[in-house]
Amino acid sequence: MDDKKLTEGDENSPQDETSVENAEEETTKEAENIKKKVTEAYKQDEDFKDKYLRAMADMENLRRRQIQEREDSVTRTRSQVFTDLLPIIDAFQMGIAEAEKDESAKNIFIGVSMAFQQMKNTLGEYGLEIIDPEGKEFDPKFHEALSYESSQDTEEGIVLKSVRIGYKMKDKLLRPASVIISKGTTEDK
Repeated sequence: MDDKKLTEGDENSPQDETSVENAEEETTKEAENIKKKVTEAYKQDEDFKDKYLRAMADMENLRRRQIQEREDSVTRTRSQVFTDLLPIIDAFQMGIAEAEKDESAKNIFIGVSMAFQQMKNTLGEYGLEIIDPEGKEFDPKFHEALSYESSQDTEEGIVLKSVRIGYKMKDKLLRPASVIISKGTTEDK
């Protein structure tokens, strides 16, 4: 009987081997197919991660750009308002200077001076800076020379007098200070 079993096994053997080979090929194909799908999934995952990171970076850049644009808009608006207020500030200063000369207007002078000082302080808090270069070296970036005068006491190139005060906001010049500059002594060298 054992011989018979061996013989029967031998008869089924080529068929079994073919089915085993077919099964192995199918399993290999399925494994390769699964590997291919996994590889594609990883690539797609990397693409999604890359797109996500790019979208997040774009959102952050947009947020920063919007903040910068708002700050620039505020700065432009303040600059324009300050520029429009400069003639009014000049008028106040001239009025105060005249009221100071008149003894009968002393109380008015004190009140207007206090209000004007309060206004200057408030404008200063919003970034307006006064350029009053009297006694300092002439700087063409911030000063406008109206004329030269001889001076025994002051070196050449030093501002003798501010005719009109200048203003700036941060690094932006709103109006240069109009000045008279010393040309030194008139003696020949």
